[in-house]
Amino acid sequence: ENRHLGRILSVFPTGSNDVYVCRGDDGEILIPAIADVIVNVDLALHRITVNLPEGLLP
Repeated sequence: ENRHLGRILSVFPTGSNDVYVCRGDDGEILIPAIADVIVNVDLALHRITVNLPEGLLP
């Protein structure tokens, strides 16, 4: 499913991997910055494509 989740507000370093704090219309979600989740980072378009695990969205 392709949809806009929101904007990344901050990044938490956790020791093992960073976690992106993203806030959008559905509220706030935490996105782990790991290869299984982060599909692509496009700096020119200010876009991160993710493949979220089941149950991560509210």
